[in-house]
Amino acid sequence: MKVYLACRFEERKKLRPVRDALWELGHEVVSTWIDEVKRSEQMSEDVFYKKLALKDIAEIKSARLFVLDTLVPSERGGKEVEFGMALGQFQAKLLYIVGPIRNVFHHLCDRHFDSWDEFLNFMESA
Repeated sequence: MKVYLACRFEERKKLRPVRDALWELGHEVVSTWIDEVKRSEQMSEDVFYKKLALKDIAEIKSARLFVLDTLVPSERGGKEVEFGMALGQFQAKLLYIVGPIRNVFHHLCDRHFDSWDEFLNFMESA
């Protein structure tokens, strides 16, 4: 299954072992932002961020499962925008949350987990 993992950008390193575990289980993790590289000096910040946003949108659309990490809140809100996009594809996508339910829309998720370990245990047994 194609999986998109969303969390606060600064927390991306904690998702690398999760991504690797999902790959071991036979899933394809499409969240390339987890290994994001720096902007080249030749590219403006505006162009760089537009390219990143378009890439993330395409990856979210391609996924069958969207997993949102709410353990650490984000003041910028990018992961919540991603969740909203996934929610807009509600019938075509599974929505899981790892961490606390933080707003009314989070109640629409298909499954809720308290930790990434709990999520991975579920994925192993699914």
